[in-house]
Amino acid sequence: MGAAGRRVLRAGLALGALALVLQGLRGWLASKRYEFTPAEIAQLARHHAGLDHELAFSKIIVELRKKHPGHILPDEDLQWVFVNAGGWMGSMCLLHASLTEYVLLFGTAVDTGGHSGRYWADISDTVISGTFRQWKEGTTRSEIYYPGDTIVHQAGEATSVQWSAGTWMVEYGRGFIPSTLAFALADTLFSTQDFITLFYTLRVYAKGLLLEANAFFSTLGC
Repeated sequence: MGAAGRRVLRAGLALGALALVLQGLRGWLASKRYEFTPAEIAQLARHHAGLDHELAFSKIIVELRKKHPGHILPDEDLQWVFVNAGGWMGSMCLLHASLTEYVLLFGTAVDTGGHSGRYWADISDTVISGTFRQWKEGTTRSEIYYPGDTIVHQAGEATSVQWSAGTWMVEYGRGFIPSTLAFALADTLFSTQDFITLFYTLRVYAKGLLLEANAFFSTLGC
């Protein structure tokens, strides 16, 4: 076998291994138990939609801590962090994070818009205040969402997104969450080069992972 043949064989083996890993990951995501459900988060957010967003967020955090003790970051770890991605700019406050789920508060104080990104995760957002406009791939019309509405972004989808100033929402993601970081951090790495924000983002995600690890080992009696 020549050098070209060996390269083709190695490439084929690598692709085969990748396919097995992806299939295993898909099976794991389909069979595992999740802490939250999209319907639960959407219903909780809708209950407080229309309130001042800061008041709504404080009530939502209290209720989540009651329903999911040990799975919501403590107050000292809650931090509003800028997000630059797909040409838009917003701010997030992460409440819960694991390898397969996250819950966060998100919004913007200024008009902004851009590309949604494509993810290996299903993401749903429920509007607390303001308006959100979405233009789905393959269509010629956009839709506007108002307080109380829930927007579902399925894995693999891409849309154009636009937030009006003062739009705030509650977001729940389920899937292989580390895969979303490439899009979420790309503009920070290659455009704004705001490495302090990069540090804040990675730090709070690490805190979420540590909290979940602690909760997991606590259930085992460790």
